[in-house]
Amino acid sequence: MLLPDSLWAQATAQISGTVGDQSDAVLPGVKITVTQVATGASRSKVTSEKGFYVLPSLPLGPYRLEASLAGFRTFAQTGIVLQVGSNPVINVKMDIGQIEQTVEAKADATPIETQSLGLGAVIETQRVMDLPLNGRSVTDLITLSGLSVQTGSSPG
Repeated sequence: MLLPDSLWAQATAQISGTVGDQSDAVLPGVKITVTQVATGASRSKVTSEKGFYVLPSLPLGPYRLEASLAGFRTFAQTGIVLQVGSNPVINVKMDIGQIEQTVEAKADATPIETQSLGLGAVIETQRVMDLPLNGRSVTDLITLSGLSVQTGSSPG
């Protein structure tokens, strides 16, 4: 069975952002490495001359991001969880110091989505399975996500 490209793209996400120092000056040439916590797989990218980076087509799951540049402390952030369609923007601030020093940031909060206008939610399989079989409809899934409220019954 062949699936359109748009369905394959839904199983991945991306991380992007800019890297700067404490005075908000952009830092080109910073090595950005993301590591998928569950598998240990990592990908790296070097920031552009404007301090920008993007790591597209990342498999879903939890990640750790590291940024390193000679003359600056290594920056590390954990707790990044990529879900379907998420494209978090992680802007990095690096401190001047020795490369052996690491600034560790833990991100338990969900990153703010600034790349798209759509709303979405991931619904666990068990919650879908718990829906009543009689009259199950897609609108029931919308109310499960909390993105809408059912105000009355629709004609059947």
